[in-house]
Amino acid sequence: MAVEWTITIEGRNEFGDVCRKAVRIDKSWERLFDGDLGLSIEDSKTIMAALQSAVVNHEAETYSLFRRVCPDCHRFRPVKDYTTRRIRTVFGIVEVRNPRWMLCRDCYPGMVDAFAPLREICPDRATSELMELTARLGSMMPYRQAARVLAEFLPVEPTETHATVRKRTIRIGERLDDQVAEEELCVSAWNKDPVSGVIGVQKGV
Repeated sequence: MAVEWTITIEGRNEFGDVCRKAVRIDKSWERLFDGDLGLSIEDSKTIMAALQSAVVNHEAETYSLFRRVCPDCHRFRPVKDYTTRRIRTVFGIVEVRNPRWMLCRDCYPGMVDAFAPLREICPDRATSELMELTARLGSMMPYRQAARVLAEFLPVEPTETHATVRKRTIRIGERLDDQVAEEELCVSAWNKDPVSGVIGVQKGV
């Protein structure tokens, strides 16, 4: 070993919880003799995958803890159970603890419903950034080529295939179409006269 790098990340949330993660990268003399200076793409994948795991887990735990507090009485909701959830990110798949909270027994007596807070912020089991990046590449180039580009520069899993790129591209496109249609409906309703039902015309334009 010629050089050893240690990268450390530390996170702290408002509850006082602290998360630390260290990643070590070794470089051999052979790599230096070959002129391999600096971090390689593979090094960066290793670093970002490890740091991403720490960040996602810490943020997921923070959000889940926040959602455990009942907004009405500010007490902790009861625990239903704990499972695990795999979240796909631009820097790899991260497995996080996935709690389910019951509704507050004091504020909602007799109700036994439970909810998973992580589904609120990650319904697709993938971060919005990965969804948008995949869709953007899928709209610019063939799906197979887009999948190869993702695998070349990001520490994504082999499951990020051209079929995944196609599905995400179509899904994001459908959501954008729905958003445009909803905005047009809102504009139409706003311009419509509530009494006569006639679409108003803006003067002076």
